[in-house]
Amino acid sequence: MRMFKRLKRTLRYSNSAEYPRRYAVMNAFDGLITILGIILGSKLLGSAEAGQIVAASVGALIAMGISGASGTYMTEMAEQERKIKELQDAMLTNLEGTVLVKAHREAAVVSALVDSAAAIFAGLLAVAPYFLTVAGYLSEVAAFYSSLIISLSLLFTLGVFLGKVAGRSLLFSGLKALGIGCITLLFLLLLNLVL
Repeated sequence: MRMFKRLKRTLRYSNSAEYPRRYAVMNAFDGLITILGIILGSKLLGSAEAGQIVAASVGALIAMGISGASGTYMTEMAEQERKIKELQDAMLTNLEGTVLVKAHREAAVVSALVDSAAAIFAGLLAVAPYFLTVAGYLSEVAAFYSSLIISLSLLFTLGVFLGKVAGRSLLFSGLKALGIGCITLLFLLLLNLVL
């Protein structure tokens, strides 16, 4: 409970409450589209086994997590340092060591962690049926269709969430996000025909 109070205070003091939300949606989207690409690409090639799909997916998600966390941390830290400097210039005082400066720096860490976790978590949900296949509980065909349904459902849900945030039609926003997943599938199918 204390951790959540501190997190809330950090985001309030740093005026950064929308950043973690933005990074969560953006990178969950990235994680889902990446896993969709791996799963469909493997299916179209016809040679990848469930264990290979799991390994490729986990490897991609780890890389996305590290890339997302480090890139977001460096970007957000630069932005937060700029905000601190602007505050110090406006107040004509050094704010180093204050709760405000600490909150701004912690906001960069929170954004980085959310960025990384969102991509990994969403991607793991999408590839979860293949873990069941590796364990012997699900056929590869069932895993493929289950992963497809999970990925597209999560994309739709992210779209609905964005519609709620923007005050727009939830159905239209969900369908728009779902459409992006379907376009990804279409591109992969076309690529398979060309190659």
